[in-house]
Amino acid sequence: MKSSAVTRSARTFSVNTHLWGAIAALVLFVPAAQSQQEVDPTWYDPVPNRVVAQPSQPKPLHRNVKRTMSNPDTAHVLLTPDKIKWQPLPREWADGPPPAAQADAVSHATEVAIMQGDPTKVGAPFVLRLRSAPGARIPPHWYPADENLTVLSGVFCVGTGDNVDENTCRDMPAGSYMVLPKGMHHFAIAKGDVIQIHGVGPFKIYWVR
Repeated sequence: MKSSAVTRSARTFSVNTHLWGAIAALVLFVPAAQSQQEVDPTWYDPVPNRVVAQPSQPKPLHRNVKRTMSNPDTAHVLLTPDKIKWQPLPREWADGPPPAAQADAVSHATEVAIMQGDPTKVGAPFVLRLRSAPGARIPPHWYPADENLTVLSGVFCVGTGDNVDENTCRDMPAGSYMVLPKGMHHFAIAKGDVIQIHGVGPFKIYWVR
């Protein structure tokens, strides 16, 4: 009798042991499986204890790069010299006529070609070109934004100060580049040049009076 009871007790203990072992394994396995299914370890945010949801349809990297490198709202620009249209410098681009009468006459000999953008629009990038009759003197003036200037051809003589002084004017030949900070008073003497200016609008000339 004792032997039979011991045998049944041992069998019961063995069954219980296997049963509890299976339950324990199930308890440990299910959360781990759910965790792996719900959150992909590769999508953890660098910030501790924060998880970024995995996108349902991740896009290929090369498409993201293309979207970042291009702006669909901006059309490309291809201009050959014969397609560039020149026009008189608009009077509204300056705060009135230049101080001197002869400078006012010279200003009519200055032409502008808008290469890209709208120079009158606030915060908008633009590129334009200017050309003046040889010997034209541009009176001292300043701009409300930085002026980035490249000499494309001829010689552009530029100086700083409130008066036109040929002795302080520096010749800048073709290929030269200048940056004239906003508010800087400067003047120029044209020597058969074509200059290109790029910056952020508005492009406005303020004469030094």
